[in-house]
Amino acid sequence: MRRPVALLAALAGVAIGCSDAGGGVTLDPDVIEQAQLDAVRRSLFDALPDDTLFPTLAVLVFPFIDRASHFVGGSSDTTRLVGIELDIDVHDAMGAPLNAQFTVLLGWRGYRPATRTVDSVFFAMGAGRAPVNDGLGASFSPDIAGSGTALILHQAPDSMVTVWRTGAGELVTTASSYSGATTQSGGGLTLTVSRGTLSGHLTVTSAAQVPGGATTVATAKDFPGGTRALKVVIRGTFTPAPIP
Repeated sequence: MRRPVALLAALAGVAIGCSDAGGGVTLDPDVIEQAQLDAVRRSLFDALPDDTLFPTLAVLVFPFIDRASHFVGGSSDTTRLVGIELDIDVHDAMGAPLNAQFTVLLGWRGYRPATRTVDSVFFAMGAGRAPVNDGLGASFSPDIAGSGTALILHQAPDSMVTVWRTGAGELVTTASSYSGATTQSGGGLTLTVSRGTLSGHLTVTSAAQVPGGATTVATAKDFPGGTRALKVVIRGTFTPAPIP
């Protein structure tokens, strides 16, 4: 998985420097308050600060997230949900190809404005783009078909984060639709971002607490009618940093 991670790291600077997030129609009810998105971002970074993939991927996709759909559950809790589909087809400086397609599903609920924290977050990834039908396990590589994983996080009002990593479940996406592409370039790479919808469902049937594994949790989210989503298409040539 070193080469996809190296590519994501190279792209992070392009995303930060060129993002156009936040420039949409402010009357849209799915617009995300920046402080709320920052709370979600902090919970992910605090959960796995030394992970090789999650923080870098978050740096890449978060600058483009500006909308998230509302889904009201049986307990009247509202979950905010957004999907991201990534399509990577590039070459390194020596001409070797790097191709990967994968799907990210990000959801959260319970934002607390007073403490700028969010009660719970789930972050799932599966290989491929819609349609996807991936079993979830404890590890993930974007270039291995059929693999998937998810994290479930709880952030306390004092910002302490508890993490559960997937033991079983599935990420299924059935269809996606996008329009209004925006293209941005830098460092030999081109990012084309489109906004639209993604349909499917997520089921986490067993997630073990990290570290320890003494406590397990489960969650499920259905979005057959579609949730807000982004498609990020990456093309060009990149030069990976030397491997230590």
